[in-house]
Amino acid sequence: MSSENGFEDWQAVMLTGDQIAAARRLAGIRSQAELAALAGVSRPTVERAEAARHLIPSMNADAMARIIRALETAGIEFHLDGGASLAGDVGMRRRSPVG
Repeated sequence: MSSENGFEDWQAVMLTGDQIAAARRLAGIRSQAELAALAGVSRPTVERAEAARHLIPSMNADAMARIIRALETAGIEFHLDGGASLAGDVGMRRRSPVG
């Protein structure tokens, strides 16, 4: 999670189901099972998270943190836009390759 807005504890951030699905696709992670394996959570956890669509999934903070970490490791940068809240108002982009 980018700290340019003074936010470093991304465990408090909760992505919507649509944001999780979009970040997964942007990262080139083809399946929910693949994201689950990378995050160390179950496939049904990722499935339920993405099924929440425009809502914040009902899941514990540790599972959300694991999913965010896996997406970041896969090259996704999350950031809070000016005035954004920590619940669903998170932007994302694919990190540029180094070199």
